[in-house]
Amino acid sequence: MPQDKDIGIRKEYQPTDKEKEALDHVYRNRYLAMKDAPDRIEAQRKWDKADRQYETWRQNRADIHKEEWQSNHVVPLTFSVIETAKSEMIDQNIMPLIIGRGSEDIPRARIMYHTFKYTWEVANSDLMMYDVYNDLLVRGTAITQEYYKQDKRIIQSVEVDDNRKTKITERDVMDYDNVYGEIVKLEDFFVDEKARSMRGAYAARDCIRRYIINIDDFKNFFRGPVWDPMNRAQYVKAGGDINYYEFYKPPDGIDKSKDVEVLWYWAKYPKDRLIIVANDVVVKDGPNPYKHKELPFCRAVDVKRPHKFYGKGEAEILESVQDENNTLRRMIIDRNHLDIDKMFLVSNRLSLSDEDLIARPHGMIPVDDPNAAKPVEYNDIPRSVELSLKHLEDDGTISTGINPRSQSLPQAGSATEAAILKESTLKRIRLKLWLIRKEFMVDLARLRVSNIIQFYSQPKLEQIVGKADSEDYKREVDKLKAQGLYEEIEGKGYGRKYPRISMKDSQMEFDAAGKPVETSGRGYSFFNLKPEFFLPEDKEGYDIRFEADTNVQISKALQQSKNLELWDRVMQVAQTVPNSYDPIKLTDRIIRDNDIDPYELRPAEVQQTEQEQRLGMAVDLAGMENKMMIQGKQVPATAYAPPAHTRIHIEFMHSDQFQKLPQDSPIVQVFTDHVVGE
Repeated sequence: MPQDKDIGIRKEYQPTDKEKEALDHVYRNRYLAMKDAPDRIEAQRKWDKADRQYETWRQNRADIHKEEWQSNHVVPLTFSVIETAKSEMIDQNIMPLIIGRGSEDIPRARIMYHTFKYTWEVANSDLMMYDVYNDLLVRGTAITQEYYKQDKRIIQSVEVDDNRKTKITERDVMDYDNVYGEIVKLEDFFVDEKARSMRGAYAARDCIRRYIINIDDFKNFFRGPVWDPMNRAQYVKAGGDINYYEFYKPPDGIDKSKDVEVLWYWAKYPKDRLIIVANDVVVKDGPNPYKHKELPFCRAVDVKRPHKFYGKGEAEILESVQDENNTLRRMIIDRNHLDIDKMFLVSNRLSLSDEDLIARPHGMIPVDDPNAAKPVEYNDIPRSVELSLKHLEDDGTISTGINPRSQSLPQAGSATEAAILKESTLKRIRLKLWLIRKEFMVDLARLRVSNIIQFYSQPKLEQIVGKADSEDYKREVDKLKAQGLYEEIEGKGYGRKYPRISMKDSQMEFDAAGKPVETSGRGYSFFNLKPEFFLPEDKEGYDIRFEADTNVQISKALQQSKNLELWDRVMQVAQTVPNSYDPIKLTDRIIRDNDIDPYELRPAEVQQTEQEQRLGMAVDLAGMENKMMIQGKQVPATAYAPPAHTRIHIEFMHSDQFQKLPQDSPIVQVFTDHVVGE
């Protein structure tokens, strides 16, 4: 160990005693212990082989000293089994149920459910799940991180002043600013060497995620008081001589002149802690910034090893079958090559070269004795070789429970019989999905719901642009004040902005007491997510559960066929037994299965009648709201109210009863807030 005076980094960066303790704890104690854990070393040794096996990687003939005619064919067995399993798993509905822990939280839990679905779409979590399935099937283990992501960058703009002079201005923009789930590369994740899972018994006490990033990207991210509270990022430099550092050793395989190795150390025990170190510099040392105070990572495994952290993947299960298949298939192909381009038995008195014996069209070998050169004839491949290949294929199916060929062949019988057959052949996939729901998705949903509660409860502030004495500025301020969204900080006006949540085929309305009520509808609808809509009364939050579903979901075409079978049988009952089943609803179900809105196929008279009924309901609701507001009760604005609904409020405000109210009456403000909100 060099002395402090010989350490180059100490000439600029002089850590405090607490920072030295943090550097020693992360680099020497935890990072080395996690990286050198026997369980991880054993698993990491198999990851590279599993990747090659899945990608049907072939060695060059020259590297393995093979001739051009010798085969290096790779049977795509592992690839086909994993792709078959992945194609079935990706179609499954794994969205959790979010349940309140008390009757008062039931409507809030429904709001949270739709918010969770909204963040799932915004973060493109379906694509993340594809990567999860790929990692766990190939390598046996998949790791994801749940956090709040802010993808910030600097953009430049050219502005022209009154003197027609140009200047370049810079400002920050957010490409992404929301909760996020991300797949983590296993080589960059290091977990407590004694851990068997992320949560529960033998849970991980701490973990490290490693990043290799460009020095410019590092400087861009670690600026400001949030991630660089001690102003230490300025001392971080890329690469350098190994003697330049005290605790850190530059890893191999990176551009030491441009890249920085950043370690995020997360601890749960003995107390929550987050330490960020970059090339021997402590950038941040403090508590876990997330209110859940958990390690923000989730683990999914293919075949669970109860006493180990890393699971077993399909590639490892098929390893021996894959190797034997490759060997036999290569031998068969080599034999076919020799049969097509034969060897010859020649007299030692003939002066023939190797080129003379190469088979070619119209080729001729001039010899005195026609029997002097004879090709070597090979017997046909014995039946035992074919049986051996068949047994290997059976071994692959027995070990994984997946037969890619049977999944691609057409099945006879009814749609119900086909669904039953498919379910029986995919029981192993059903087991994997059960484990993913119980262990992985529950943890993921709890972390994400906690992050939604933490970060969505604080509205974002957008500064009102323009001159304070302009009419546009005053009009915007009055509008925000009427909606209760105006806030002034240090003499500057801001508008509070809440997340806007989208819903499909339903809409969220709020009753007179402000409680959310979900109603059916068509297309997409939106509502502003205010904290009082989703913050639970119970401090413990929400329960995360999954419905008891033991059936593997079938394809859409097969589901359409099953619904047609149901329609054929039930429609007969609906037509013969009055008031038993609704033929219209039965037919609507079939039409929806074909991605068509049944409303579009209704006669024009029926459509008009339904519109009139909805309009009448909206008008009646406006009358009820007027009666409540004239009594001074606060009634939230009705979301997506038609113009006729709002017009009822406006006409009431022009009535004699309303005009007699004093201008400073709180009832006037109640009506104004309601109408402006609509």
